[in-house]
Amino acid sequence: MSASRLSEYPYVVVRIACHFCERRGSYRLARLAGRHGSEISLGELLERLAGTCPWRSGPGERRPGKYDPKCAPYYPDLINRPGPPDLPPAMTALRVVQGGRRE
Repeated sequence: MSASRLSEYPYVVVRIACHFCERRGSYRLARLAGRHGSEISLGELLERLAGTCPWRSGPGERRPGKYDPKCAPYYPDLINRPGPPDLPPAMTALRVVQGGRRE
């Protein structure tokens, strides 16, 4: 991850996903900053957002065994992403038109 704090997150929408299950979610950056503070670390934020996962072990609980399902949340947009995921589809393929409109 290139960003370590929520204030350094590069996109307007914060998306999370899990490597093992189908759980996914997206949150507005401004709302997360208002609720959790802009200087929260991305690791701590991930812990809070994935806190309701049924595969997550809580404090004081035994960690999952080798073959037990585990919770593995991550930020998919921070892994080798070519461009911002929150741009409108019409803006992803902009092109210059030669001899365009003159005013």
